[in-house]
Amino acid sequence: MAETLDQQICRLIRATDESLWNTFQCAIDGKVPDVGKLVFPRTSKNEVRVSEQEARQLLIANLTETDLVYSIETPTLGNYSFGGKGKRNAMTDLTLYPLGKAPCLNMEFKSGNTTKRRRDRKHIAKDIVKLVWENVDGFWFHILEATNQRSISELWNTFRQELKAVVQDAQGKFAPKQLTFHCCVLKQTFSVQTTLRLDERSYSPDWLDDFHPPSFRVKKDRLCELQKPDGWTVKRQSVK
Repeated sequence: MAETLDQQICRLIRATDESLWNTFQCAIDGKVPDVGKLVFPRTSKNEVRVSEQEARQLLIANLTETDLVYSIETPTLGNYSFGGKGKRNAMTDLTLYPLGKAPCLNMEFKSGNTTKRRRDRKHIAKDIVKLVWENVDGFWFHILEATNQRSISELWNTFRQELKAVVQDAQGKFAPKQLTFHCCVLKQTFSVQTTLRLDERSYSPDWLDDFHPPSFRVKKDRLCELQKPDGWTVKRQSVK
């Protein structure tokens, strides 16, 4: 039986997580990956540099195992205002299409922890604007090099707060859609994911207020005691 579109995308994300974990470990060990040509570069301090570009490139590499095609830096169909400086056309990091059909998924890639400073959060806000307003389902793919007990919760709180603000501002002006939040942690080799429905119910002031990501503890850089709440999926690295 042929895979559905959702099944292909699920398998693609899973394969991308695995590629990220394996490629990152090779970088730490000073080895060349067994599969693929991508490597994580090192800085002048000889530290492994992690960015969102590795996730996008490895996802593209894994597209060969699906029937999907893609475009990068896809021009948005709408014009948007960022920082009150007038409306303009923007670019989406990557868009997926079933062969010969209209786009099915817009994707934005990000890396690193967040802070409470507005100038740091605005980069998240402007990309959420594109995912909410464009008439295509959205996917947020975030990489963390490592995590502690607070990192994912703090990232989710920032994403949730900025998403609520965008949805409230766009109330009644965007088509109902799905938006997926995905966070892949490299050192502890796991990912968490949830898919939200954006529609009239998301206009409620308390939307997502009681919706929290998985809780866990980290000991000696290893993940332990992970608890998965309803509405979230957790994936661990495959054992070979």
